[in-house]
Amino acid sequence: MEIDGDFLSVGGTEVAPMSTTTDLRVAVSYSVGFDPSNARRTLLFKLRAGSFMDRGAELSYLSCLPGEAEMAFPPLTYLSPSGRREVFKVGGVELECIEVEPRFSS
Repeated sequence: MEIDGDFLSVGGTEVAPMSTTTDLRVAVSYSVGFDPSNARRTLLFKLRAGSFMDRGAELSYLSCLPGEAEMAFPPLTYLSPSGRREVFKVGGVELECIEVEPRFSS
């Protein structure tokens, strides 16, 4: 998956509820799918909340899969790119990580 320049300059809004995780291993496993041998490159967002008001709701205590360390964000969460990017490899898959700041209001 590729990210376009428009998103990197102005950001974007997730229109549906957004499920995230605090565990990098979980994020990587979902991003490469069930057959990592087919994945060569994938895209991850690293969410960095500026305040407790912009953090998602921690759902592990009621999850069927508490090991996923799920955090949920409401519909219409705005993702503002911070400009920080990094690329690294995990198990032969190249991961591009874009840091974004979630916001619920302007």
